[in-house]
Amino acid sequence: MIHVTARVALKPGQSPLFLREFRELATLVRQEAGCLDYFPTRDVRMGMDSQRYDPDSVTIVERWASRTALERHLRSGHMRGFQERVSDIVLNVSLSIVEEV
Repeated sequence: MIHVTARVALKPGQSPLFLREFRELATLVRQEAGCLDYFPTRDVRMGMDSQRYDPDSVTIVERWASRTALERHLRSGHMRGFQERVSDIVLNVSLSIVEEV
């Protein structure tokens, strides 16, 4: 099983637009073969010194049955279209892709 976290840094105040586009995308992604989980999250302020908190970031949490399923997802037309639609509001994306050991 492959786990992905994608931290998306957005221009200030743009998370509502990003989330609207993401929710439309997520409907399609969840229908993909091998997609086990796919949802957006936001930081929760807990007052911990080591905590990262950014109200203008969204973290996407994904679970895939295999590397092949994730690779197909990344090449899909709806992913490319989504990336084009949000490119003007995204500042940076950092990915963590891991598998269980």
